[in-house]
Formats: sequence, C-alpha cells, structure tokens
Amino acid sequence: MNRAAPTLLVVLVAVSSACGGETSDDSRRALLASWGEHVILPGYRDFETTAESLHDAAETLCNAPSSEALRDARSAWWDARAPWKQNEILAFGPYREEPLRLGPKIDFWPVRVDAIEQILSDTSPIAADALGAAARGFPVIEYLLYQPDTDIVTDFAASPRRCEYLLAITDDLAHRAREMRRAWDPAHGDYLGELVEAGRTGAMFDNPTAAVGEIVNRMAFAIENIRADKLGRPLGATTGGSPQPDKAESRFSGRSLDDIRDNLRGIERLYFGDGSQDSKGLDFYTPRDKGFAQAMQDQLAAAREVLDQIPMPLTVAVIEQPAPVSATIDQLGELQRLIQVDIINALGLTPRFNDNDGD
Repeated sequence: MNRAAPTLLVVLVAVSSACGGETSDDSRRALLASWGEHVILPGYRDFETTAESLHDAAETLCNAPSSEALRDARSAWWDARAPWKQNEILAFGPYREEPLRLGPKIDFWPVRVDAIEQILSDTSPIAADALGAAARGFPVIEYLLYQPDTDIVTDFAASPRRCEYLLAITDDLAHRAREMRRAWDPAHGDYLGELVEAGRTGAMFDNPTAAVGEIVNRMAFAIENIRADKLGRPLGATTGGSPQPDKAESRFSGRSLDDIRDNLRGIERLYFGDGSQDSKGLDFYTPRDKGFAQAMQDQLAAAREVLDQIPMPLTVAVIEQPAPVSATIDQLGELQRLIQVDIINALGLTPRFNDNDGD
C-alpha cells in the first residue's frame, strides 16, 4: 500500500503548526490530502480489486457455465459497481480528460443494445481497445449477464462468441480500473498531487481553494445528474412526461436505485470522512455556527427515505408508481441547494456550471 498521501498530510500539519497555526491554504491542502488518503485512493483500490474479481468470475462462468457461476458473476458485477459509483463524484481529471478519459470507457450509459448485438453477431476477433465506449464497460457486461428473455447459461455454453466478448471486456474493465487507480496514486500518475500541490508544483489548479472548489462543485453536480439523468429521464422529464424506462442506469440488473445510493454514500464520505479517527471531510472545515453538519445529515437521511419509497425496479416504478420518483427528485433538490448555494458560499468557493457530457 502506498504511504505517500498520509506522509504528505503529516508534513502539511507539521508545517502549519510550526508557523503558529494553519493558513487557509494549509487547511485546504490538508483536506485534499485527507480526501486522497481516506476516500479517493481507497475507493479506486477497491474498484481495482473488485473489477479483477469480476473478470475471474467471468472466466469461471465461461469455463463451466452454470446457474451458480452466473449468480457469482452477477454478484461480482454488482460488487464492482459500489466503489465505482461512490467515486463517480470525481468526474474530472482522469475520468474526463484526454489522453485517459476513463469514465466513458468504464461506464457509458444508457446501454446501446444494437452495438452489443452487432459484435455478438460478428465473427472478427474482439479487441477491447478498439471498441467504442458503447461496446465496452459496465453496461455491456450487465447486458451479457442479465439479458432479458434469454437462457443465459445455455447461451454461454452454446455461444463461444458471448464468452469471448465477456472475457475481453471484463479484462478491459480491470485494466481501466488499474489505470484509474494509478492515475490518482502518488506513486504513479499522482493526479492527487495536482490537487494537494495546487498553486505550487501542480499545474491543473491555480490554488488549493480552486481544487477544493472542484470537488465540492462535483458533489452538487452528482446530485443534479441523479435528478436529471438517473431519475428524470426515465420518468419522462425530457419527453413531456412519457416514461422512458430504457434510459435508466443499470436497467437490466435492477441496480438503478442502488447506484444512486452509492452516489449518496460517496458524497457523504467526502463531507464527513470515512469514519476513521484521522479522516477529515469537508465538515471539518466548514463554519461551526452554520449548522451544516446537521443540515447535511438531515438532507441525506431525507433523500434516502424518499428513495427507499421507490419500488424496485426503477424501470417499472417510472410507469406504475411515478409519484415517489418525483418526490425523490424534489427532495434531492434540497440537498443540491444546500451544497451548491449555502456551503459553497460559506466557504468562499466559486460555483460552476455542470459540464456533464453524458448521453
């Protein structure tokens, strides 16, 4: 395990203490380092590990197709989603920017069934690196493991092409997970250093305030994306109220609502830390007299409460019981405003526009 980030945090605290107290820059560098040590890097390490386990499960399924092997592969897919979705808030840097631009390669949705079926019906060798975003990643693996109206075990046994495709893209997912972890890791790409050393050796941000502002804005953007894309579009917000269940995230597995729960957990960890004694989240640096900690706890609890009222799966709920979906969108709006208006203003950060470039 790399120890560069914890060392950096200790150095920052020591320097600020020697100077007679933390400056604003010192405290924000310490926050960024704590995020890296306790939230960002552990999340991407977990993603790397679970993505590798998913590939192993896919190999087991293809070597001896059975209902048990399919169940284990599905479970591995489900498990790998959790750390990825918790860190999805960090949709910048290696996630978005070239040359890596890993986000679409890992999780481009809604799934394009035609693109998948075209590859399944083709006979040319499958090279994952040559596949477009719509033909690889989590949503494609989900389709292969959960394809509706299909005897999947029999199909895996009878169709070498399905296994060739599954193994190629689960191996690619594990590779992309490793790339993402290495991109952030101080021992490799050190994108974390771009945040912590902003205004010194880092080139991506002018100062640590801008780096903190990037992540806090991303917390608000994540909620906005849940409201608009993950709930609003399936509900029909862009089609005059006509539901579009095929626009739901993770629609074949029925994991749509758990993806959102993982997003909220990621926001919670950035705000409150990971629960360990040394972990400091945004709450540690917000004004005590504003009551933001209680407000965040209340808003997260309220959001989860209304989210739990949506009957699973979301693809059915948007048609048969749309009211709790609408209520969740509204309640998440309160959480978004708390972060995007109250907290950002209190911290003197600059609010930004959402640059979501999803479908």
